[in-house]
Amino acid sequence: MGRAATVKADQVRYLQNRVKLLATVIEALDPDTADAEDLNNVLKMMQDLEIRIQRFADDWASGKP
Repeated sequence: MGRAATVKADQVRYLQNRVKLLATVIEALDPDTADAEDLNNVLKMMQDLEIRIQRFADDWASGKP
């Protein structure tokens, strides 16, 4: 995944890229063939993104980056 993003600009860029990736994955879902596993994969991506956002928010609140 690369090095940790510690500068606000890098963190925002990271989030923008992850949201774009998530959107791409969702757009690629075929309603005729998608199954519960596909939805669980999207949910996992969203949960991982939520964790990262919270970490960044904690960093920003504490004045780290």
